[in-house]
Amino acid sequence: MMDIAVVKDIDLQVAFDLLALIGTAVFAISGALLGLRNRMDIVGVSFVATVTGVGGGTLRDLLLGATPVSWVERPIEIAICIICAVVVSLFNTKMLGRRMQWLLYADAAGLALFCVLGAAKAEEAGAHAMVAILFGAMSASFGGLLRDVICNEAPIIMRKEIYITAALAGAAVYVLLPASIGFDIRALAGLTVALVLRISAIRYGWNLPFPKYDDE
Repeated sequence: MMDIAVVKDIDLQVAFDLLALIGTAVFAISGALLGLRNRMDIVGVSFVATVTGVGGGTLRDLLLGATPVSWVERPIEIAICIICAVVVSLFNTKMLGRRMQWLLYADAAGLALFCVLGAAKAEEAGAHAMVAILFGAMSASFGGLLRDVICNEAPIIMRKEIYITAALAGAAVYVLLPASIGFDIRALAGLTVALVLRISAIRYGWNLPFPKYDDE
C-alpha cells in the first residue's frame, strides 16, 4: 500500500499543476487582449500572451532555485499560451470596445490564482510566512508587469488602484489559515479574497487613499 504521506504529496503536486495551468491560461488571455489592443500581428500577440502567462511562474521558480523553470520542463504551458492567443485573436472583432474590460477581469483571475500558487510554493520550500506572502504577490504581478512594459503601457502595479494589495491579501489568507484545514480550503479562501477584492476595486474604483498628494 502506498504511504499516506506520498499520496498527499502527489495530490498536492496535482493541485499545484492545475492552478499553474489555469493561471497561465487566464494571464495569457490578458496578454493576448493587450496585444490586440495594440494592433499586433498573431506572432506579437502570441509572444505577449506567452510572456504574460509564464512570467510570474518564471520569477517564482528562479527565486526558489527550482530550475529549470516549469515551462522548460513542461512546454505545455507555452502551448497553452499560444492556443489562448490564437483563440482570443479569432474572436477579436466580437470584442471591439470591450477588450479592456475583458483584460482587467482575466488579469484579476490570474492574479488570484498566482498569488495562492506562489505563496504555496514558497511555503512548501520552507519559507517564512512573511516571505511566502511576498512570493505570492510577486508571482501574481510579474507577468502583468512584463505585459504592460512590452506593450508600452503604464504598468498596472504603478497605478493608484488596489492590485498588489489584493494579491497580498489573498496570499496572506492562504498562508495564515491553519494547514490542518487542508490545501483546497486554504487555496479557495485565498483565491476568493484576492479575486473579490480586485474585481470590486475594478467595478467601484477602490483605491488606497494614503499617502495624500497635492494637486499640481
